[in-house]
Amino acid sequence: MAKKVREYSYEELLERAYSKLPAKATAAKSFKVPRPEIMFVGGKTIILNFKEIVEVLNRDSSILQKYFGKELGAAAFINESGQLVLQGRFNVHILSKLLDIFVQRYVICPTCGSKDTKLIKKGRVFVLKCMACGAETTLEAF
Repeated sequence: MAKKVREYSYEELLERAYSKLPAKATAAKSFKVPRPEIMFVGGKTIILNFKEIVEVLNRDSSILQKYFGKELGAAAFINESGQLVLQGRFNVHILSKLLDIFVQRYVICPTCGSKDTKLIKKGRVFVLKCMACGAETTLEAF
């Protein structure tokens, strides 16, 4: 005959609850974003591996293009080779730092730390939906 709920101790109930939880995601630890490889042509900075960065982040290239353009206050466009061209000369350290900030804000889930997320634009805001834990976080659009 099964025990009634009141017959279980707190520790037994707690252990049962923990056993039902999904395993903690550890994907964020092995997540490696490529550093921007840049080249200067006249007064422009070209991120040569922009296509690779976008694929690793699993984001639309136009979102990352707009982000860099807004944060740097510069015109930005994607050329026919899939490289990002920024109007102005920008240091690789600045671009790397901006990319790190983008990943923390718009890629990694603040709840579980997973990189398995989707960025959904709803009007003037973004919603970061985690595929691992199901959390939804509202973010400012840029």
